[in-house]
Amino acid sequence: MTSEPRVLIIEDQEILRAMLFTVLRHQPLAVDTAVSASDAMEKVQTCDYALILIDMDLSAGGAETFLSDFRAARPEATTFIIAVRDASKETFIDPNIVSAILNKPLEINTLADVVRECALVVPPPEDPLPCGPAESDSAALSGSSLAN
Repeated sequence: MTSEPRVLIIEDQEILRAMLFTVLRHQPLAVDTAVSASDAMEKVQTCDYALILIDMDLSAGGAETFLSDFRAARPEATTFIIAVRDASKETFIDPNIVSAILNKPLEINTLADVVRECALVVPPPEDPLPCGPAESDSAALSGSSLAN
């Protein structure tokens, strides 16, 4: 198991999720992915994440649901949350939950730099949850670009 900061990507579009995973797993980060708010909630209940990257365009209001549920379930979490949004759409993003907002389209190298730098400054929890191996660890072993 890795000692690198752990990142969760929440993206329902397979191609975008795979691209983000591929780029971020080459950073000094442990990376997991989720395809929905419920999938993401399962993961944050069993693992501490230094950073969560969430697409605010998840179907059926999933992003807002996840953010609200996450703060209710894990109020002590020091997780840095980056919300990615389409600036042309009206999207409410609670500044008490979200740490930063990035507008689409994203420049992938800039995104990787921002995610890495933000994840590296988040202090690890005093009593961390017992995370299993990260998807990026499994992908590195198998040569796969996406474990999902």
